[in-house]
Amino acid sequence: MVLNRKAYKWFYDNIHSHYYNLLVKWCFLPFGGEEKCREELLAPINISPKDKVLDMCCGTGGATISISKKAGKESEIIGMDLSAGQINVAKKRGQFSNIKFIEGDAANTGFEEMYFDKVFITHAIHEMPREIRYKVLSEAKRVLKEKGEVIILELDNPESILVRLFIGFWFFYWLPFNFETPTRRDMLKHGLTNEVKEAGFKNIRKVSKHQGVFQIVEGEKK
Repeated sequence: MVLNRKAYKWFYDNIHSHYYNLLVKWCFLPFGGEEKCREELLAPINISPKDKVLDMCCGTGGATISISKKAGKESEIIGMDLSAGQINVAKKRGQFSNIKFIEGDAANTGFEEMYFDKVFITHAIHEMPREIRYKVLSEAKRVLKEKGEVIILELDNPESILVRLFIGFWFFYWLPFNFETPTRRDMLKHGLTNEVKEAGFKNIRKVSKHQGVFQIVEGEKK
């Protein structure tokens, strides 16, 4: 099942936003907890103190806050999400002088060209059909400065069958109504690094974490 845009937004606004933080804590539990795992996933990434950063699909702001801690208070960070419900929850997490949360479409952000030094897409691109993934990556490229970087934190496909079985159970892949399953499989089939390259990025790097459960893919704007 793949939700259309209107149904997807309604689901996140009215249902998913209310238990999303609890679900995230559950998913990160085997990897040392949410805060520790997010720090580990951000560890290979260099962020300069005065970088302008866009977290494209920020959800309830967990990754955005971790990015802010790594970047420092002088950075300018914008967390954007399609769901008003998710953004409302993010705004309630506390006041951060260098973070602004806004509702918006990652495929058409409305920002001027070459504004950001870094664009993050955190644990969201696997929910998108291929044509939307390409639009989001193209938009990331448009708003990045020359030599700016897109950084994608995502799920991967572990080589170990036992790890795959565990993750399938732990992440609720077995649920028949899990709408992420078709798009996640399609992302893994095409390969995230391949799609980043197709979107026009260069110097693409991939780092695997936690026995291949997670991947960090970085690409530089030409």
